[in-house]
Amino acid sequence: MIDPITASARMQAAMLESWFAIGQHMLTYWGHCIDIQQRFLHEATHHRWHVELPNGASFTDRYGRRAHDIDPERDV
Repeated sequence: MIDPITASARMQAAMLESWFAIGQHMLTYWGHCIDIQQRFLHEATHHRWHVELPNGASFTDRYGRRAHDIDPERDV
């Protein structure tokens, strides 16, 4: 017959080992995610610190001539 104390101790040891394995996998996964995020942030070198927004129709507008005019016949 199975000793209940030995069976309980074995079950608790198995649960503890599985928790440690799960914890180790979670820490490895989090470390991997942090590494990916750091690499992504280091590779993102294109920053827009000074952006001139187009403020109406002009010849120097970056979207072309009269791109931001409102056409009342079309927009009604």
